[in-house]
Amino acid sequence: MLRRIGAGGLAEVFAARDRATSAEVAVKVLHAHLAQDTLVCERFRRELAIARSLDHPGIVRVFDLHEHQGRPFISMELLRGRTLHERLVRGGPMAPAEARRVTLEICAGLRAAHREGVIHRDLKPHNVFLTDGGAVKLLDFGLARAAGQTRITSASAVAGTPGYIAPEILAGERGDARADLYALGATWFEMLTCTPWSSSAARPIEGRDGEALRRALEPDPELRFLDAGQFLRALGGGTVPPALSARPPLSSGEYDVVVHDVVRPRAPLRAVDEVLERLGTRAPSLWKLRLLGAGRAVLVSGASRRTAEAAAALCASHGLPATVRPFALRPRSEEWLARHGPWLLALLGGALTIALAALFGESARWTALGLLAGYVLSWGLHPPASAAPLSGLPEQESAMSRLAQGVARRASMLRKRRPHLAGLVREAEAAVLAAHHSANAAASGDDAQVQRLLELAATLDDALALEPAA
Repeated sequence: MLRRIGAGGLAEVFAARDRATSAEVAVKVLHAHLAQDTLVCERFRRELAIARSLDHPGIVRVFDLHEHQGRPFISMELLRGRTLHERLVRGGPMAPAEARRVTLEICAGLRAAHREGVIHRDLKPHNVFLTDGGAVKLLDFGLARAAGQTRITSASAVAGTPGYIAPEILAGERGDARADLYALGATWFEMLTCTPWSSSAARPIEGRDGEALRRALEPDPELRFLDAGQFLRALGGGTVPPALSARPPLSSGEYDVVVHDVVRPRAPLRAVDEVLERLGTRAPSLWKLRLLGAGRAVLVSGASRRTAEAAAALCASHGLPATVRPFALRPRSEEWLARHGPWLLALLGGALTIALAALFGESARWTALGLLAGYVLSWGLHPPASAAPLSGLPEQESAMSRLAQGVARRASMLRKRRPHLAGLVREAEAAVLAAHHSANAAASGDDAQVQRLLELAATLDDALALEPAA
């Protein structure tokens, strides 16, 4: 051991000399008080296994796992320089060109990891090293996950560092390579401003960098860069096809989305149809007629707050007034009247007609007309919430399911626009079918499936962006 370099929450790092080769190496030693923790030791071993599987100049090289007095330690490449975090603390914001260069090199390292099925999951300035020679190295794969590995954190634990964690992971999803790209966007923003992206004092970045940053930091992963390759192209000034519009994630909960004031002089139901198309469903004709009569109806029933707010925002973007309503505020009589009101009003209309006929000595042949009139009046009652076009949502829609739907939509578009690329379409459809057959998104091998879907989505976007043949 030569000298102590630093320490983190998991381990201490020392410079050391290898007695066998006389080479200087870095030694990462697990803290003594954590050496008896089985999960921490497993995470330590996993870092070694994952880092050794990655061979890229932008990723620190790891050599072997050792043990001393019951404390495991890892020997790795000795780097001379400082972390990106230290550079920002001491040197302030970076020039845009330098920040772009560092971001590009980080992204190249991430692409190499993602191609091997490895997601970093804790990218931040502390885990990026700037060497004295100007190289950029990715550090600390302790939270990384490789395709096929089981998770070592509890199901409710969120892996990562606040401020760099993608929104879908905070929402309880497992996350994929696009979560690393979100963290890279947050790191890039911090390089330019020395302000965390999550800070209320953060100011938007304009120009070419701003456009790429906005896409990297999209809350919805479906609207982000699909893979590190697209991010690299944007950083290098290349053209990246714009993100396709995506259906918001859907999950069940205790909220309704109520649309109202839909009676309009022109195409009153067009906005409703457009919103439902974006939500991936259609409305029955009977529901539409009841909506026209009542001017108000539940569009989405039993949704989570996140789903309900996304659907309401979608309605607003189409000029359709909508409100989010908790179950607790749903009138108790609404469902009963919506279900039983038509026949009650029809019977009431028929009985009233019979009474009038008897009063004025007329024939009871007007009864049918009274029944019909009562039924027509029932169209002024709201449709039942249980008959909402979007109801019975899953508890949690997986990211892989949404991604597979996006790939299927792209494949359908490509089949129409580029018939000569039928082979690519068939390949994408086969991948979507395989994804649908995976009942559990956490099952072994699903990470590899997600990575394959991301690559296909990026390829399909490129094919759709091609200029039509002359």
